[in-house]
Amino acid sequence: MTAPRTTVTGVEPLDGRWLRLTFADGAVHDLDLAPMLQAGGVFSSIRDDDKLFGAVEVDHEFGTITWPGEIDLDPDVLRGDQVPAAGTDLPRRVVQQA
Repeated sequence: MTAPRTTVTGVEPLDGRWLRLTFADGAVHDLDLAPMLQAGGVFSSIRDDDKLFGAVEVDHEFGTITWPGEIDLDPDVLRGDQVPAAGTDLPRRVVQQA
């Protein structure tokens, strides 16, 4: 189960491949997924299709975000508590501290 601090409660697609994420503790982060999506693979569809990228939703059961096609991301990576498997932190802007 996801720790309450890292639980995603809201998501809003922004320009480019940025998302605004709201976490259960009230923190709000803008996160640039473009560097991670460049790897392609399972991410190719959301990298290449604006409409599909914009179809992102919160998966309340797992406390993270998901896209059609069962694409999801680790909420600890989204929060910045862990580094993505690619080894590079994702660019982020902290909009609101917890």
